[in-house]
Amino acid sequence: VPLKTKENLEEYLQSAISFLQTQQSVLERTLEILEEIAELAETMKADVIRSISKEQEKKSRKKFWKLRKELKNLAALEFNEKPLFSKNGSDKSFKLFKDAGPNAPKIKQPAAPHYLKPLQASDKEVNRESVFESMQALQEMLGRTDATESDLQTSFTALASNPDSEKKLQFIEERVKTWVSEVIEGQDGLSVQANLLTQRVDGLMRGLNGLTQE
Repeated sequence: VPLKTKENLEEYLQSAISFLQTQQSVLERTLEILEEIAELAETMKADVIRSISKEQEKKSRKKFWKLRKELKNLAALEFNEKPLFSKNGSDKSFKLFKDAGPNAPKIKQPAAPHYLKPLQASDKEVNRESVFESMQALQEMLGRTDATESDLQTSFTALASNPDSEKKLQFIEERVKTWVSEVIEGQDGLSVQANLLTQRVDGLMRGLNGLTQE
């Protein structure tokens, strides 16, 4: 869809914010699962000295398999037909819209599945150190996603901050002004209704909630 008006840009920003909010929610749930797995690791092998029974071992392994399956499902989720995460071992990204200039923010698809691979290697034991390494990598991803989402929220607010059709848009940050001005230059004077998407991620989040409740 050609970017002709500020309304068009608003739609792209809404979609990008929703994508990132979904990505945030999935990363947060993934980190919760990794924490559970780290705790289970201590009880996945019977040990008389540590008073871990065969029954407890069996129960812990069964729980681990269930959590591992959920991790696999989370890593494969998509939003508006775009994967939330890169599957080729390195981060990927896509433009906010087709003809976006070099200053426009890009939406990242971090390689989360790559850092979950060690958990697929064994059904019987889990290396807690590798779990902690995975958690650290995902926490860094979450931080970057949070920062990008914040930038887009700022851009969205800047775009709609002045409803007075007689005045030009007022931008909150210079770096936001730079790229937003590029795509809407000559279009000032149109008023935009800002409907910030707070924790709304369309049907995918309903599906995600269904996954976590299974």
